[in-house]
Amino acid sequence: MNLFEIAEENFLISFAVVVSVGILQGSILGRGIRKRFPALKRHARIVSFTLLLLFAFNALASVLKFAVPDKLTITNFTVPTTIEEGFTLLINVLGLNAGFVTIVVMFISITIILFLRSAELSKPARYFVFTVSVITVLVAGIGRFTDFVPTVFQILMYAFYQVGFTIGIFLVTRRQETDVLPEFE
Repeated sequence: MNLFEIAEENFLISFAVVVSVGILQGSILGRGIRKRFPALKRHARIVSFTLLLLFAFNALASVLKFAVPDKLTITNFTVPTTIEEGFTLLINVLGLNAGFVTIVVMFISITIILFLRSAELSKPARYFVFTVSVITVLVAGIGRFTDFVPTVFQILMYAFYQVGFTIGIFLVTRRQETDVLPEFE
């Protein structure tokens, strides 16, 4: 019995854990953003609603890309002989050839990275957010570069994580003046 089978048998616990990790990661990142940009507290509702829309769109697009990833195989690639072929290869590997939605998701992802970089986070919080983010990228990469096809349960787990992350950022950034999370040292 592997880990996925155990998680599927205890699906309520699995969903609760995944949502909790997402909420915790979103809350930590939201708190770091609030500490780094204290002026956002005065406009908390507008900022939190904007972040909610951005992260909700990112979550939806990420779940759809995870559910049906564009597969890349080595047999499709040739050694580029011109600069144009090199750029085409780079665009295919990065997944930028999928249209407007992909560009928007990449923009939001870069924004998340910049928030993480500029957010004031303690070392344990930064390591937690970084570790969960790396695991998420690895899972998405496995789906893109291998023959792995996620099951409905795995897609739901990823969707619940993304929802938890979005809710975590929204709940923390919508607070106007008080800070709900204790200091992580």
